Amino acid sequence: MREEFLALWQAVLPHAALAGDTLVLRDYHVDNLMLLQDRPGVRGCGLLDFQDAVCGPPSYDLVSLIEDARRDVPAELRRMMTERYLAAFPDSTGRLSSARRRSSRLKRNCKILGIFTRLWKRDGKPGYLAHIPRIWRLLEQDLGHPALAPIARWLDRHLPRGARRAPDVGGAA
Repeated sequence: MREEFLALWQAVLPHAALAGDTLVLRDYHVDNLMLLQDRPGVRGCGLLDFQDAVCGPPSYDLVSLIEDARRDVPAELRRMMTERYLAAFPDSTGRLSSARRRSSRLKRNCKILGIFTRLWKRDGKPGYLAHIPRIWRLLEQDLGHPALAPIARWLDRHLPRGARRAPDVGGAA
């Protein structure tokens, strides 16, 4: 099962690849931003929790903001932030095809499911489980793309929709 899963990801990941990796913070969400009152405009945005930064796709942090794992972001705000990003980086528009965006988000959301589960199981932090339904909802939105059908079929076989929920903290899940 593991080998099949890894092979499917090897086939899908090229869809997520973008040329020109840049610095990404990975844990980029509203709780890690702070308003610096004495600075105007964009300079007034301070960053917290950036020690896990790595090289990655330029849109990764945008997706982290507009598809926040911890809270729902209104569709209109997501649209406006995406338009602003694309206007600021017009060369990226062609590289952000639908399949590429969806496979990149799918990869990110699968990773977050694993991280939140690990934080619960290994680190004894069950509070992260409250966000699991949102992550599954975001992930399932992307599974409908034809390029991601192999991953969708694998999940349907090994983790049916009824099982795609937060584990029962009281049980042995």
